Amino acid sequence: MSAIETLSPALLERLPAAVQTPAYHRAALAAGMAHLGVGAFHRCHQAEYTDDLLSLHFDRWGVIGINIRPPSLTETLGRQSGLYTRLIRENSHIEARVIGSILEVVDSQASVAPALDVLSSPDIELVTMTVTEKGYCQIPSSGELDLGHPDIVHDLANPERPRSVPGILAKALELRRATHGRPLTLLSCDNIPTNGVILANVVQAFAERRENGLAEWIEANATFPSAMVDRIAPAVTQDDLDSVEQWFGYRDAAVAVGEPFRQWVIERKFAGRMPRWDLVGATFVDDVTPFEHLKMRVLNG
Repeated sequence: MSAIETLSPALLERLPAAVQTPAYHRAALAAGMAHLGVGAFHRCHQAEYTDDLLSLHFDRWGVIGINIRPPSLTETLGRQSGLYTRLIRENSHIEARVIGSILEVVDSQASVAPALDVLSSPDIELVTMTVTEKGYCQIPSSGELDLGHPDIVHDLANPERPRSVPGILAKALELRRATHGRPLTLLSCDNIPTNGVILANVVQAFAERRENGLAEWIEANATFPSAMVDRIAPAVTQDDLDSVEQWFGYRDAAVAVGEPFRQWVIERKFAGRMPRWDLVGATFVDDVTPFEHLKMRVLNG
C-alpha cells in the first residue's frame, strides 16, 4: 500500500499479514440479527464472538447495527461497510483484527422508521442490545416500567412514532405480528443483573397498555433471555486511531479497543434459531444467576 487508504471491503485482501481478517466470504454473508446500540462494547464483545462463529461455522448471522441515540455511525462505521479494527494491547504488543460480522449500520435518530424496518423484518431472528441501564426506562428499585418517564409518556401517546427502547421494541413486535408472525429472541447484553427479566417487564408492560392483544402475542412468540457479559473496553483515544495507521498502514475511524479477557453467559431461552456462540467460548445455561453472583464477588474482592 502506497497512499494511506481507509478500511473497506476492497482493502481487506491487501492488509498486512499482521492484521487478522475475517476467515469467511463476507460478501456471501446475509443478515440474521440486529443490534441496538453499536458502541465500543458491542464491537469488542458480541460482534467479535459472532465473527469467531462465522469463521468456524458460516451461517446467516450477519449483524445490522442500529443506533437510536448518538453517536451517528454512518460517517465512520457505515462508510467502512461495517468493518472495523479491534485492538488488544498487552504491554508493548498490539494485536489487530478486522471484524466483519456487522454488515450495515442504520442511524435511526431522526426517524424511527429505519429501525422499525430492520427489527420487523422476517429475516431478523434475534435482537441483541447494549443500550445502558437508562435505556430500559425502568424504575431501578423494582425493575418495572417507569410510566412517568418522558419517553414512555410520549410513546404511549404516539405508538407509531416511538423513541424509547421499550416503545420501539413493542412497535417492532406489533409489526411482526401484523406482517409475518415470526418469533423473536430479544437478548440484553447490558451489564445489569437479571437484564432479561427487566427487558421483558418493560416491553410487556408497554404492550399491555396498547390493549390490542399485543402482550399476549409477545408472551407466546418472544423470549427475553438473561445474559452476563464481561470485557473491559476502554474509551478509544486519538492514539489508538493513529496507531492503526502508524503500525499497519491504513486508516480506521471506528477502532475498538478491548482487554484480552472476555466472557458471555446466556440463558437458554430462545424463541427460534440462535447463533451457536457456545462453540466459540460463550456458555449457554439454564440459569445465569450463579455467574452474576460470581462476577460480583470477584469484582468486590
